[in-house]
Amino acid sequence: MLKFIFNKDGQDNIHFNKDGQDGQDNIHFCSILTFNFLPNLLDFTTPLRNKSISIHINPTCEVRTMKHIPITNLQVSTKIESVYLVKEVEKKFKKTGAPFASLLLQDSTGTASAVMWDNAEPFLNNDIRPGDFILVKATVGEYKEQLQVTIQEVKKIDASLLDVQKFLPTSKRPLEEMKAEILGYVGQVKEPHLHALLEALFLDEKFMELFLRAPAARMMHQAYIGGLAEHTLAVIKNALTIAANYEGIDTDLLLTAALIHDGCKVYEYAYTTAINNTDKGRLVGHISMMGMMLETQTARIQGFPEETKMLLQHIVLSHHGRKEYGSPKVPMTAEAMILFYADYIDAYLSTFFEEKRKAHKKGQKWTEWVQMFESYLYAGEPPIK
Repeated sequence: MLKFIFNKDGQDNIHFNKDGQDGQDNIHFCSILTFNFLPNLLDFTTPLRNKSISIHINPTCEVRTMKHIPITNLQVSTKIESVYLVKEVEKKFKKTGAPFASLLLQDSTGTASAVMWDNAEPFLNNDIRPGDFILVKATVGEYKEQLQVTIQEVKKIDASLLDVQKFLPTSKRPLEEMKAEILGYVGQVKEPHLHALLEALFLDEKFMELFLRAPAARMMHQAYIGGLAEHTLAVIKNALTIAANYEGIDTDLLLTAALIHDGCKVYEYAYTTAINNTDKGRLVGHISMMGMMLETQTARIQGFPEETKMLLQHIVLSHHGRKEYGSPKVPMTAEAMILFYADYIDAYLSTFFEEKRKAHKKGQKWTEWVQMFESYLYAGEPPIK
């Protein structure tokens, strides 16, 4: 994706050229146009100042780019100029009592802690907030054996000037691959009412698009684009493996619950830039939202059994296992117990292996303190490079 500054001449034509000027050497800046670059002349129309204006694009024109150094490529004792996404901002104080800004920067490769000791007013005054993009001039150093970026200069950058995907961590699994696997599990549910419910959700293109891109969490397990689909598939596999050891399990009910249990996280989180809770996510939450959605969706399916709806709602409402974890009910059926543990196992093990990778990347055999476990975790000796 390339971005070009364009200008308009007196004939309602917009020309792109090497120096950004028109034939009269006058600059008439109008807007910024984003398009997929093609190596030949493009000619199309776009509304501008309430008119349709012919745009002639010369591919040899100057391209406006933003510098970006992937976080995984940062090296100690180097000076950088790069764009990053602000994930966290915290106001702290020096020993003198003067305030400074402590940050967490992010791109698709990872995160890095950062500080701005002086002239940090843009952060301290909330002019720059989590979810904003910034261009920094900084020095890369170390603090407590971890990479730390010390910012000397900062400028807020409009997200429309960037390829936002470069700054969002994403599942290593292709989204289309996970989509096919999810639809495969939908096809395994034979009970007609449950199958109709799943088709109403997962064959809805808008819902499926949201589901495939949503994170599984904001800060903990699978907190990245595609994390929800990845987590859902792991929970399904865990649940079916557990169920195979016991008689009398309603696998259609269990599989349906596993597919939809976190489905309303698509409405709980906003994830166009940084992952944040929506107002509805904070006030209602994905568990309650899915309970209400089931009431609405099953009402549209003729003859949907009341008891099946009740049992499915119970599994969804109890899948966090404990009231202090956000579930209004504790698991009271075999299927609900299985889903709780299937969900718990993936949330904790996926976090464990992510923290293990981080530790090994730093050459350490112990992780940092992990809030989810309230402990350090033993990662073992890092592999020999």
